[in-house]
Amino acid sequence: MKSSENATIAKARSIYGKRLKYNDYTELASRKKVTDAAEYLKKNTYFSDALSNIDTSTIHRGFLESVLNKAYYDGYEKLCKFQHLDRQPFFNFLLVRQEIRELLKALLYLNNDSNDVYIESMHTYMIEKSGIDLMALAKAEDFKAVLKVIRHTPYYDVLKNVKPDSSGNIPYTKCEVLLRTYYLKWLLENAEKCAHGKSKKALIDQINVQTDIINIINAYRMKKYFNADAETLEKYMLPFYGRLSKEKQSALFQTQSSEEYLRMLSHTSYGRKMEQLSEDMESDQFERELVKIRYAMAKRALMFSEDAAVSLYSLMYLQEVELNNITNIIEGIRYNKSVSYMENLIVLQ
Repeated sequence: MKSSENATIAKARSIYGKRLKYNDYTELASRKKVTDAAEYLKKNTYFSDALSNIDTSTIHRGFLESVLNKAYYDGYEKLCKFQHLDRQPFFNFLLVRQEIRELLKALLYLNNDSNDVYIESMHTYMIEKSGIDLMALAKAEDFKAVLKVIRHTPYYDVLKNVKPDSSGNIPYTKCEVLLRTYYLKWLLENAEKCAHGKSKKALIDQINVQTDIINIINAYRMKKYFNADAETLEKYMLPFYGRLSKEKQSALFQTQSSEEYLRMLSHTSYGRKMEQLSEDMESDQFERELVKIRYAMAKRALMFSEDAAVSLYSLMYLQEVELNNITNIIEGIRYNKSVSYMENLIVLQ
């Protein structure tokens, strides 16, 4: 362990210690209005600082989620700057991912002729942080204009050969695979440079598991809802292989149904770790079971790692899961879902 990183590692563990607990989630889920949930977060959780100057009695769902997302990013930025870790490329991992998410969101809304909706959904805190001119991106009226906006970013070379169809529709899934592939290659390359020895192995293992899980989830969805064949799945999956070898992944893709897919998955390291794995499970439940595996891995890494890169990468994933838990509860309150329904959506800490 670099002695200069000790403080960051300790700080990351301390931040995780302030996470929402089970009783916090049940308290949130029992609230009848979004404003009541916001007030609970303000008075009883570490989000109190982020909400301190906000009138929670009038806050609406979209703005609350925006405040929580900004708090998440601000926490990441503070940790990176705390001991000047942001001078190393790897520690831009969340910034790069957020830029890609904004770009993909803009492409999706552009396909639906909904640029105005993109502006409303944009994370405004990213405007000053992103290397992409997000306001110019929001005004782009076609893919050619998008390429012009991103001309001086790394994403231009990733997307420059993509061709819209005769109606101008952008092949969104192709763009998503290309950008995600770029991100994961960038992540792995910088992880190799940033960490060393056991720490490097722990960091790269997390990234590999992250990639495996993305492919497992996406393949299951396509198999269950579109009966996709192996050739189609190979086309849309990320070209990486972690604990799930290329051979095992190929065998999963060649299954003839989602039920057979789950049966075969049950014999892999991922299937054996899933607490619940039934042939009739819905995709959201399936996804939560896999998230639990990665969550446990990240939690273990944060508790025992002696490397700042591993600690920070782990913490940001753990906090992302927490943010998703809160968002799911807020959505549940908005649509008058039962407490038990919302509790089933939570990945417990």
